[in-house]
Amino acid sequence: MRLLIVAGEASGDLHAANLVAALRRQVGTLEAFGVGGERMREVGVECLARAEDLSVMGLVEVVRELPRLVALSRRVRRQALERHPDVAVLVDSPDFNLRLAQHLRRAGVPVVIYVSPQLWAWRSGRVRTIRRNVAQVLCILPFEVAFYQRHGVRASYVGHPLLDELRETEGGKPTPQAGSVALLPGSRWHEVASLLPTMLAACRRVLGEGEALSVRLLAAPGLEVVRLRALVADAGFPVEIVEKGRRQVLATCAAALVASGTATLECAILGVPMAVCYRLHPASYLLARLLVRVPFVSLVNLVAQEAVVPEFIQSRVTAEGLAAALRGLLGEAGEQQRRLLAGVRQRLGEAGASDRAAAAVLEVAQRGSPAA
Repeated sequence: MRLLIVAGEASGDLHAANLVAALRRQVGTLEAFGVGGERMREVGVECLARAEDLSVMGLVEVVRELPRLVALSRRVRRQALERHPDVAVLVDSPDFNLRLAQHLRRAGVPVVIYVSPQLWAWRSGRVRTIRRNVAQVLCILPFEVAFYQRHGVRASYVGHPLLDELRETEGGKPTPQAGSVALLPGSRWHEVASLLPTMLAACRRVLGEGEALSVRLLAAPGLEVVRLRALVADAGFPVEIVEKGRRQVLATCAAALVASGTATLECAILGVPMAVCYRLHPASYLLARLLVRVPFVSLVNLVAQEAVVPEFIQSRVTAEGLAAALRGLLGEAGEQQRRLLAGVRQRLGEAGASDRAAAAVLEVAQRGSPAA
């Protein structure tokens, strides 16, 4: 079987790698190529470019990187035409992948989307592109299927792949260490540069009030530790940078300050109370205010359909605000949130997402139809 698989950023790389491993278990021989990161390379994917090359968010940021993204798209399309894969799996990164899906469908390559674009939040008109060019959407959030079914798109919920990744950690979760705080400022450098200084300032305020904190910066895959050390050098207090076993460390933390994204679900599954924050370029944020149609930013609150975790967005991302939230998370508010997070975990269902997704991809490859 020949597979084209394209994933952007750290979480997409992880989910794609797990899917490739599951496909190998089910079909044996598999030739896989595409765009990916370290995890995909570890499972034998021939990467034409890095997952980080697709890791761009926000209107202004995308426009700035457009020439490079167009050149990369052409390169992937050329390879697809030369090798003609049995099926293509496109993981997240909708601005890049939805254009690629159109070219692949015209070339007769059936396309599966794994990890749905957040069309239910904004730019829902893109669902027409998916309906024309995509054979099946494999959803990892339970509320997404109904959206696609309303628009005539073949879609199914396979479960969240994080449940597979965290199965062992979740099962043997240790007692949280008092005062231990995890910082997860994102998987992209512009997120880290925007959020980490404020997170550190919030910890400094809480420490200044006499609270005993043990601060751990959990480095996302692909981030250079040398650069992270430079960012924490002037923190004024010890910061442990965790590269390996980051989820095992996260499971021991009493609270977390987290960039909005997949990491919020990691915290939820492990039962770690959190405050969620995010900043965009001002122009991108203004556009988002006009277009986004969801009541919450964090995936945890969207899955729960209520405000389980506090959200600090744009100008609300302040040292004072995060420090106040952190104090609460280390006390009774954290205990209350931990009980609510157990409900979020239950909504996500059972582990086994990667195997279910692999079976669905094989079914599409066997059908061979380039569109639903």
